[in-house]
Amino acid sequence: MVIEYIIPVIIFLAVGGAAGAALTFASKAFEVELDETVDRILEQLPGINCGACGMASCEDYAEAVKSGNAEPNLCKPGGPDAAKGIGMVLGIEVKPQERETAFVHCAGITTEDKYRYNGTQTCAAARRYYKGRINCESGCLGYGDCAKVCGYDAIRIENNVAVVDPQKCWACGMCVSECPNKIITLRKHSERIKVKCSSKDTALLTKANCKHGCMGCGLCAKKCMKDAIKVVDNCAVIDYDICTFCGVCAMVCPAKCITVEERKRRAE
Repeated sequence: MVIEYIIPVIIFLAVGGAAGAALTFASKAFEVELDETVDRILEQLPGINCGACGMASCEDYAEAVKSGNAEPNLCKPGGPDAAKGIGMVLGIEVKPQERETAFVHCAGITTEDKYRYNGTQTCAAARRYYKGRINCESGCLGYGDCAKVCGYDAIRIENNVAVVDPQKCWACGMCVSECPNKIITLRKHSERIKVKCSSKDTALLTKANCKHGCMGCGLCAKKCMKDAIKVVDNCAVIDYDICTFCGVCAMVCPAKCITVEERKRRAE
């Protein structure tokens, strides 16, 4: 009677032992070496998936850096710290890119609205009604869609126009893609002279809509000693590869839509 119970147990143990040995052998034979480089790169990134690097997510960017398909200094929100950290992971020296800041190409509309808008209080919704309530169809709609998506509290609405705080902005680009009028761009800190207008209207219409709008008069281009500014589609455009930031264009601009910004060092 005892033998009848012992034999099945022995067989069961033998089969189990053989299966275990086979699995152990297979795991060793087909073992894939794990590469933790991507995870280590990912640890250096802010993880906000903003897309400023050109990738859909931080994980995609980490994969691209690991495979050599992306430069290791493209994370703008991470800034110098992320570049340095990725360099340490890869064992190379990574020079961070120059800091950028979001810039609103609008000084604020100075005329009355076309109509009273009582719909959904967002820029995207307001623009669907005859391109917004404001007379200038290229100006800031003022409902703060950009401020709502900013993860750094760097944008506020003042007098119905978006204003960026350079000390808080990390140039993630979320506001750029969110603005329905596409009047927000990322500018390098060295590009201190900027045109606070994006209107393509004629001089007569621009003047009627906004006293600070670019009228395309070309006086700035005429006075520029480096030929670094031109009028394109009735609006001044600066070539920063040529501009020496002398500020002459800002001084002669009759509409005062060209500004010279002073940069303060970011507080640690």
